[in-house]
Amino acid sequence: MANVALILANPVAKRGEQAVREAVGKLAAAYQRQNRDVVVRYTEQDGAREAQIVSEFADQAETIVAVGGDGTVRETVLAMTEAQRANTTIGFVPMGNANALARETGIPHDDQDEAIKNAVHGQARQMDVGAINGQPKFLLMLDIGYFAHVVHRVAAIRKRRSTRWLYARGGDVLYGCVGALTLLGPRTAQVEVQPEDGEGFTSSSITIANAAVYAKSGSFCPSADPSDGVLNFNAARSNRTARYAIAGMRGRPKPSSSRIGAAKRLQLRAVSAGFLCQVDGDPLVEKSVRALLEKSDPHLLGGSPVLQFHPKHRRR
Repeated sequence: MANVALILANPVAKRGEQAVREAVGKLAAAYQRQNRDVVVRYTEQDGAREAQIVSEFADQAETIVAVGGDGTVRETVLAMTEAQRANTTIGFVPMGNANALARETGIPHDDQDEAIKNAVHGQARQMDVGAINGQPKFLLMLDIGYFAHVVHRVAAIRKRRSTRWLYARGGDVLYGCVGALTLLGPRTAQVEVQPEDGEGFTSSSITIANAAVYAKSGSFCPSADPSDGVLNFNAARSNRTARYAIAGMRGRPKPSSSRIGAAKRLQLRAVSAGFLCQVDGDPLVEKSVRALLEKSDPHLLGGSPVLQFHPKHRRR
């Protein structure tokens, strides 16, 4: 394998194109000082570009660094899963809005120079990937119900030229406003959940977590560990969606408003209309109303490199 460092950067990440290009320049210079060959490519929002680039350089890249938000990192990881390349390390420089993966892994999310240093010199460790019907889909979490509706609505606002400025002016405020309006609306979607070796139940909203951190400060599953082979879940009890949402965003989920547990596999089936999903803060369009959720075993993916990151320490 050639000694190539591939830098994948999202020019429309929350921090702005200028900041992204500045980070890319510093990363490239750091690798060049190590006498590494550097390839820089810019991505798009739909994930197709990441897959194309990774496929092109999979046989050459010894290191891949994603510069962008959680979505950019996820798409890079999933592309490497598809390529099934062993011994390739993935680092990242967080430039998004929530940067939840950086918070989970202890990578600096508010100090660009430290994040770059960490990407170049940090220690690698393995991380699980969440799979839906056997296909790797998420790194951090999957939501069905309330939070999925919020993510889909914010995504629609970001896509419209007439309203995208709302997100640019203040993503947190926009999410808060959309979240409040969504709570006031009807919640008709219901999903049946069957944990492996556990009691089944029905809920209008569920968060399935591979990691403890949710968005910037929330935690619906504080005991979730991204390398334990288990998915944690937090599902709203009947007529308790608002309490489930507020407690989770405060990082203090309560059994009185949530059904909390963990399983290696979860079977999901939609039993009503309005079935929406989101993964790692981005909308997910799933046509099927049935899904098997589990963690991908890195050893079953040909020693897949996509599960390796560069954290200095794990957040606790």
